[in-house]
Amino acid sequence: MSQAGRERSGRWVAVLLASLAAHLLALSALRLDSRTDTVWDSNTVDIHFTVAERAPPAEPPEPSSAEPPSQQNPVQVPTVASRRSRPSVVPSRAAPPEPAATTPAPSESELLLALDPATAARSFMVSQRAAPSDASNAEGQASQSSDAGPRNYFEGVGRKQYLTVRDPPKLRRHRDGTHHFQGHTFKAVVEPDGSVTFDDGYGQGVTVRFDITDAIMRRRGEDPYRVEKNWFLEGTEEFRQELYERWQAKQTLVAIRKLRARLLRISENETLTGSEKEARVIALFHDTADDEAGALARNAISEFVADRMPGVELSR
Repeated sequence: MSQAGRERSGRWVAVLLASLAAHLLALSALRLDSRTDTVWDSNTVDIHFTVAERAPPAEPPEPSSAEPPSQQNPVQVPTVASRRSRPSVVPSRAAPPEPAATTPAPSESELLLALDPATAARSFMVSQRAAPSDASNAEGQASQSSDAGPRNYFEGVGRKQYLTVRDPPKLRRHRDGTHHFQGHTFKAVVEPDGSVTFDDGYGQGVTVRFDITDAIMRRRGEDPYRVEKNWFLEGTEEFRQELYERWQAKQTLVAIRKLRARLLRISENETLTGSEKEARVIALFHDTADDEAGALARNAISEFVADRMPGVELSR
């Protein structure tokens, strides 16, 4: 066989082998598909849903048709039954009516027991009542007031001592006889005669303070610290009254001394005649006031006239 024939026969053999291999692959693929189909069919579950129409709602029966059937022999149950013994109820027979409650007559033993002193004492202690007191009257008035209207829980709050009482201001005495007070809003100086001078203290120390509210109130003519100042005046009222009385007594003594010195100068003045001296002394006597200081001045003039000028008559 020639070389060309060999090549041709080799080609045919290769084609046959390739076709055989292709058929084998196709058969194996078909077998795998059939196996997978059987496995899938064995594991699957078929579920079928059906939708049913909703039934129409049932209509309620008429009241006349819903009446219960009448009973020929109804069961009657007594209204009150004893806990220990309950009588059986017979359906065919009605329960007899209960007898009316009657009070039994007391026996002789019960009468003797009622006359026992201990029993009588116990009954007296239980039945006695105390007479109405102020507390019960107050409770009755409180209940009436509560019924009349709502209770005012803020009544009497302003009269509580721990809310209204405040310590009086503390004063420091200086050598000149004045008393000083240093507050957080103002300074106050109490003079020896009891008068008070207030200073709001804008120039205290190096720190400069400014309050817009204080400025507005001052522009309106109002005092922003009037409440604190009123508290100071009320707290020092008695002390300032004592200072005033002392100062007034001191001033009266000084005035009496000056009056005596003036009377002495009039009596020793050689340029005045006796009638002129008498006229001046009488004029001083009539110029005195009608108060306590004036009475002291008249007493001083009377004593001076009785001692130095016995001929002068003082009449008022």
